[in-house]
Amino acid sequence: MEQERTDEVSDEVLVRAVRDGQVELYAALIEKYQQRLYVYCYHLLMQREEAEDAMQDVLIKAYEKLSLYAYHQSFSAWLYKMAYHHCLNLLKKRKRAALLTKLLKPLGCENTAEGVETTIRKEDLARSLLALRRLTAAERSLIVLRVMEGRSYEEIGQAFPQSPAALRKRVERATAKLKKIWGEMEMDEEEEVAYGLARESEIVGRSVAPHR
Repeated sequence: MEQERTDEVSDEVLVRAVRDGQVELYAALIEKYQQRLYVYCYHLLMQREEAEDAMQDVLIKAYEKLSLYAYHQSFSAWLYKMAYHHCLNLLKKRKRAALLTKLLKPLGCENTAEGVETTIRKEDLARSLLALRRLTAAERSLIVLRVMEGRSYEEIGQAFPQSPAALRKRVERATAKLKKIWGEMEMDEEEEVAYGLARESEIVGRSVAPHR
């Protein structure tokens, strides 16, 4: 098999070639899945450095256990299932701390239109991360696989041992829960702004009131 044509070959053919001794072809599978796995692990772990380590660990573990892969199932589903359980183990081992300051670097934006847009984008990212953190790891996994990755329920079913109909309901519940969380966060922000305006108005009122 020619190395430059591996992008045209199916996962199953590449896996079979690697298992037959062409181990250098595993690099093609790494190139194809490393970014996808990083994104998936990141949305489960909510921590950049840990997600990078998890992605590398999963790819190494997949290579070591390649002999266990069954050709009747999707290789990507097999890989995501391995990543899911690996991330769950990591979540059990570490304490869940507030990670927002670690996820976002100081903005450092100048007072320009581009800087304002960048600030808004990062604020939206921060809110998204906070909302996702209020979901369970399983709920985040389902949303990433279905909504972000566009996986079919049949593919997801190879990682989660449930029927497509049951998985559809779980995704719908997770999506509804996320929307509810977003709504609650927006209400909290509105109340905080209203409280701040009321306090500012009270302070201004006291400062201009006539002294007796």
